[in-house]
Amino acid sequence: MDFLILRGVAGELDRVLAGRTLRGAERVGDQEYALRFDPSDADCLLFGLAPPHPFLFRADRRRRSEILPPDPFVLLVGRELEGKRLASIRMPGLDRVVEMEWESRAAGSRMLVAELLDKSANLLLLDASRRVLAYAKEIASAFRAPSVGEPYRGPNPRPGFAGMTLDPERAREYLDRFAERRSPRQAVAAVVGGFSPMLGADLAQRQEAAADPEGTLAAFLAAARDGRLEPTLYTPVEPATILSDPPRAGGAMPVLSSFPLHRKPLPVETSIPDPEEAVRLQAFLQRDIRREREQRERLASALAREAGRLERLAEKLEGELVQAGREQEFQRFGDLILAHPRASVTGRSIVVPDLYDPGGREIEIPADPALTPRENAERHYARARKLRRGAGTIRGRLEAVREARQRARAWRERLDSAERMEAMESLEVDLRRAGLLPAAKRAPSGRPSSSPEGDPGIRRFRTTEGVLILVGKTAADNDRLTFQVSSPHDFWLHAAEGSGAHVVVRNPARLKELPRPLLISAARIAAYYSRSRGRGKVEVHYTLRKHVRKGRGFPAGRVTLRNHRTLEVEPGIPGEKEG
Repeated sequence: MDFLILRGVAGELDRVLAGRTLRGAERVGDQEYALRFDPSDADCLLFGLAPPHPFLFRADRRRRSEILPPDPFVLLVGRELEGKRLASIRMPGLDRVVEMEWESRAAGSRMLVAELLDKSANLLLLDASRRVLAYAKEIASAFRAPSVGEPYRGPNPRPGFAGMTLDPERAREYLDRFAERRSPRQAVAAVVGGFSPMLGADLAQRQEAAADPEGTLAAFLAAARDGRLEPTLYTPVEPATILSDPPRAGGAMPVLSSFPLHRKPLPVETSIPDPEEAVRLQAFLQRDIRREREQRERLASALAREAGRLERLAEKLEGELVQAGREQEFQRFGDLILAHPRASVTGRSIVVPDLYDPGGREIEIPADPALTPRENAERHYARARKLRRGAGTIRGRLEAVREARQRARAWRERLDSAERMEAMESLEVDLRRAGLLPAAKRAPSGRPSSSPEGDPGIRRFRTTEGVLILVGKTAADNDRLTFQVSSPHDFWLHAAEGSGAHVVVRNPARLKELPRPLLISAARIAAYYSRSRGRGKVEVHYTLRKHVRKGRGFPAGRVTLRNHRTLEVEPGIPGEKEG
């Protein structure tokens, strides 16, 4: 991500979001996270960590992200930051690192650090002493791999950039710093390239950088310092065309520069004055192009597998057809044996004059010594008939293979020429019908699912954090939920007094403690589905499911608990009911 573009985005985010309270943290994609702020209808902040195109921007309200089950990182971020006020967003240095400071009177401030480096982007949560509390990704680095409890170590300054600022008065100093083994124009390009690689490469070809290197660099630093950017997006076709039909991009990813380039990397140039809007558009274009590319690769892989299968089958059938051509040879063996009534079996053969040989030479015919000459002749006739029938079948199968190969070549031509999503989707449907791709997953119907969590006797709730809460309906459903559906490391809740539903909070990350907001949400559900619902406050027991036991002779729904704790909540149904 371009440093200058990111700097512009961070400045706008600080202006808009500082002072706001965090409503929740979510995982919304592969290596993608979202922070939602109060009020509830506000835009959320999206972080993308997937290489080589990390991003940071506020989500467009028109594009609602899918909420995925939380991972340990997002659960801890929720527990530490929910309800906390965002104090500031800043970039402490000249690298692509954004720091978000959160006010927390009880435990001191917290810092959320977004490292938006192309190949090693990460998101880390730090305590008041800047020690690592959690991180989103493992980083394969002997020097910077994060470790919980250890001090945070940011990226090392790039060679030559230590102590550098955006002060245009220092332009000559920076040129001298990079002058060794470089021309003045190359020195300008090296300095600018540290902030904006695309612009640096472009400046290396510009005449003004050679004519007035100090003036060129000073002008760049002044514009960067003052935020006078001119974000420019380069695409193979118009951005709107790619959004409606990603195949029209031809797989070429958009390029975003902080200033216009003299040498366009792609033909279409779009000026976008707002850096955040530029990043948002680039991210959506990249996502759509990546999905189209993945779909194209999936279809191409299926067609390549089919082409290979058909080629191997054709070779096999052609070999079998060669063998089937020996039916005349076995027919001839039978004829020769019967043409010589006095022939006898000697060893494992019958030797007779070859009536088909102009020279009348003898021929040695394979024979079974346990059979008479006539029986051996019948055996050769039977094999000839079998090969004759088989040859017809093989020729039919070869014809079918030839047709299948023609069909596969036609599919490949459709894929190579597909320039619209409709063509790609139509081809995918045809390949699924032909069995070259797995059948598409059916959308859930109104009928109960055969999976445990689709059990009609189990209610399902999804919290704003994306966590699944399961609730039994009857005593028998409670037993099934607790002892068949749930896992030992799931959390289990039940009203302390009287009968009520068993409540299970899924815990795939095997957390030892539930985040407080999530615990309260689950406890309120347990209180709501109990005989104590009418009371103002209800006590609820909670523990890990592995501490729940079924006593011998206990009726359905009755259990005993070990190591449980209790909290008091008001009955209610927070979150979204799924079923």
